[in-house]
Amino acid sequence: MDEKKEPKTQIEENLPAKKQSFFSRLISNYKERRRAKFEKIQNQKLSDEEEKKVEQKMEEATKEVTKTKSKEKKKRIQNIVFFIFNIVLVVAILLWNIYTTDDFSPLIIKEIDFLYVFAALMMLVAILLLDVTSVHHMIYKKTMRSRWALSFKSMGISRYYDAVTPLASGGQAFMATYLTGRDVPASTALSIPIAKLVFQNISWVAVGFVCLVMSFTNGMSAFVSTTSIIGFILAILMIVAILFISLSKKLGKKLVSWGLKLCAKLRFIKDYEKSYAKVMRVVDDYQSIMKEYSQSKFEIIFQLVLHTLRLVCLYSIPYFIYLSFPYAHNANFVGNYTDFFVFASLIELAASFIPLPGGTGMNEITFNLLFQQYLGGATFWALIIWRFCSYYYYLLQGIGIISYDTIYGNRKYRWVKKRLELRAESQEFRRTQIENFRQERTRRRKKTKVLE
Repeated sequence: MDEKKEPKTQIEENLPAKKQSFFSRLISNYKERRRAKFEKIQNQKLSDEEEKKVEQKMEEATKEVTKTKSKEKKKRIQNIVFFIFNIVLVVAILLWNIYTTDDFSPLIIKEIDFLYVFAALMMLVAILLLDVTSVHHMIYKKTMRSRWALSFKSMGISRYYDAVTPLASGGQAFMATYLTGRDVPASTALSIPIAKLVFQNISWVAVGFVCLVMSFTNGMSAFVSTTSIIGFILAILMIVAILFISLSKKLGKKLVSWGLKLCAKLRFIKDYEKSYAKVMRVVDDYQSIMKEYSQSKFEIIFQLVLHTLRLVCLYSIPYFIYLSFPYAHNANFVGNYTDFFVFASLIELAASFIPLPGGTGMNEITFNLLFQQYLGGATFWALIIWRFCSYYYYLLQGIGIISYDTIYGNRKYRWVKKRLELRAESQEFRRTQIENFRQERTRRRKKTKVLE
């Protein structure tokens, strides 16, 4: 409750104002700018046309999520089939290692250097922190609210559905719907997954290009080299298409129209008009988002740095896994950090165009081909750790988040939301009562002066 300030005495008015320190001024200026920006965001309203577009896009994202959930039984069976296929493949690789590798040995726990296993897990933690920081920064810039828990959960939901859908294509809609369900404005909830995807792909192609060039100097498996080049070419085409679509509206529409007509002639799509309308809505999203981010160079650099650091951490994990099995090192093939970094990048490039969740199959095969000469009989155990850090963890994390929200999280959020609404109503009521009291007091004083 606001307290009435006592009027200053003559001595207090003549005293010089207290000088603020440098850091106090910085903090005061930051708080003032933050308050002004928050008020600007609160007062900012979309036009009727923009609101209709946002509502339409949000309805489409919700329909996509609802459609996926309505097929949950079929999807669950499909995921189980893929999971069994992955297990069968891993067992096949195990048997292949046993029968083709003379030095294959069972897992020797006491001879594993767990310090490097811990280092690999710390790389995974760093990846999670970078992902969450990226999403948190986008939410904060748009809403001026710090929401770390929401950033973690929405990122976990996105990674989970990327891991269970072919070509990692299902996470964006689920992330947008989840953010909207947690009171993030629809326009912001739609823009964050798309912007993150764009920054992620640009960083991935840049790092992949460097690693692909470096791989030509090494004696690489012909199979791995070919599949990596195919994956890189497809990634480049996707990035070029995104840039053309984002930077040039007319050229973007022509490019989309030409591509869809080609797909229609090849019978890849049935309804050209319907596909064109759907793709053009995505094109408009890309163009508006890239236009928005192009006005903030710092934001672009910050996001690209975060995603590049994420890839560095991800591609560093195989080297620490290699160091974890000192008893299995091949004396004729001594690996260094650069080799394993390049290998990890090529594995992801090779698996990027495989239409199976998590690149199932290609990841395991390429890892085995690249690492067997270094780890020999311990390759299989290294593969298990690698797949946990790059795939299995995201499945477990997503299942954990979904289960938590179903059992407790959604109910807790509804109570927190209701409590905040009641608190806001209480503060508004208190403010109104104080204002009424002051007005009444002013009227009484005026009346007293008139009587005097």
